[in-house]
Amino acid sequence: MPNETTKNLLSLLHEIKDPRQEILIQIYHDHAPLFQKAEGSSHNHQNWVGGYVDHIAECLRINNVTYNALSQIRPLDFKKDSAAIVLFFHDIEKPFKYGSNEDSRCQKWQKKYSSATACWENAKWEILHEMMHHYQFSFSDEELNALKYTHGEGNDHRKNARVSGPLAAHVHHCDNTSARIWFNEGEKLAA
Repeated sequence: MPNETTKNLLSLLHEIKDPRQEILIQIYHDHAPLFQKAEGSSHNHQNWVGGYVDHIAECLRINNVTYNALSQIRPLDFKKDSAAIVLFFHDIEKPFKYGSNEDSRCQKWQKKYSSATACWENAKWEILHEMMHHYQFSFSDEELNALKYTHGEGNDHRKNARVSGPLAAHVHHCDNTSARIWFNEGEKLAA
């Protein structure tokens, strides 16, 4: 049995105990060639062929370890599997953004968001809505909050109010650890 550092993305998806697990696995299989070729980013983290899948798998491994460790201090009010689902989708636009411009699944998005000022965060939400409709699944309000604030609160930050919830904070931590601490680590671990 693989240890946490060598689990690939598909084995990590199989560990999720949530009614949506089969949908995630189906999305992965339906998009595997695209996912496995995409870079994790243009230059900041996991920017190699297959870096997207390596980054997502790394985030799920970090989730497993940190969720279990934090739960030893005190109970968390969100589920590890909910965090895994958000982490699976948090960068869903990237395979379409960095994918081949000859792939029809990418062309639609690359054409729509081709300008220098295009906001790929908007593409993420459009892609999510299409997938939710096609695969017939949904997110809880807490998960939507975490999807919105995975990369931090940005301009939404308020000194007098909590904007991102506990799940969002945990997901942000997992993503940030992968992208900022191990940005050049983990190549080919997700294959």
